[in-house]
Amino acid sequence: MRKIQILFAAMVAVVMSSCVQFKTEATVDIEVTQKGKPLVGATVYKFKDNGLGESITLYKSNASGTALTNAGGIAHFDLKSPDDLDPSNVAGVELDDQATFYFCTYDAEGTRNAIVTAPVRTGSKLTLQLDVPEGLVNGDEK
Repeated sequence: MRKIQILFAAMVAVVMSSCVQFKTEATVDIEVTQKGKPLVGATVYKFKDNGLGESITLYKSNASGTALTNAGGIAHFDLKSPDDLDPSNVAGVELDDQATFYFCTYDAEGTRNAIVTAPVRTGSKLTLQLDVPEGLVNGDEK
């Protein structure tokens, strides 16, 4: 009897995983600048609005992801299902999801110094600008 239960549980897991496709659902590039120039090596934090609004970004420990800016000052985020957005295809049915995301930088003391908000839909490919004020970023003088 125990073998049948294990086999049944395995079959259910296989069927459920084949019904939902987990993949990158949207991409967001954040162009980080300071004094009009690309900011290299800055950490950008990603937050998904969970109903608390912008207040979730007051502490970077609440972030659901981070990315460092590259040589062009761009931090790239792949928003994936099911963590960021709902799966776009469940059992062959196409779904459309939208969520609000906040992208922030913080100074050396952990205080948010720049924020950009974006509603992101399944299939979006967004490029957003984030201008960081003068001063410390990630603990380094820029």
